Amino acid sequence: MDILSDFLQWAWARHANPLSWYIRPLFFLPLAYSSWHRSRLGLTATLIALLTSFFWFPAPDIPDPRIQAVLEMEHRFLTHPSFFQTVMLTLAPLLLAGFCTALWRRSLGWGIVVFDAAALGKILWTVAETGHNGAATYLPVGGGALAVTVLLFVVARRRGLPLSLRRARPAA
Repeated sequence: MDILSDFLQWAWARHANPLSWYIRPLFFLPLAYSSWHRSRLGLTATLIALLTSFFWFPAPDIPDPRIQAVLEMEHRFLTHPSFFQTVMLTLAPLLLAGFCTALWRRSLGWGIVVFDAAALGKILWTVAETGHNGAATYLPVGGGALAVTVLLFVVARRRGLPLSLRRARPAA
């Protein structure tokens, strides 16, 4: 058990590196691609990369105090969840599954709606729980969500894909 505890402490310290925060939203591009093309291997590889990306970068020498405050809140949230927090813990995987399902079913519009709702929810929840320290999520989460949304929109327009909130029908 000490090995697991040591690993989690090592990984959590590395999660304070802002690069781990900035890279995470970018994983939604290969996730979207894999979902759209119904690639189970792509989905699996991307999800593994997404789940491990928080410890890819070295721990910062001097952590940003705002990031530390957010991480402390997340640590409390994960280690001592209330009923509300337990519900919130199930919401993240459900939103991720909703994003993938929408794109798997060829509904780019719903994929963008679910993705942006999840990003906005993450920002609002972090700000509600940590006050002004939650601003540390604006750029990585909000900027990443905006970049992914714009890129999905541009690709859809260039390829003539529908952006409606209805499921796209296969061409006859």
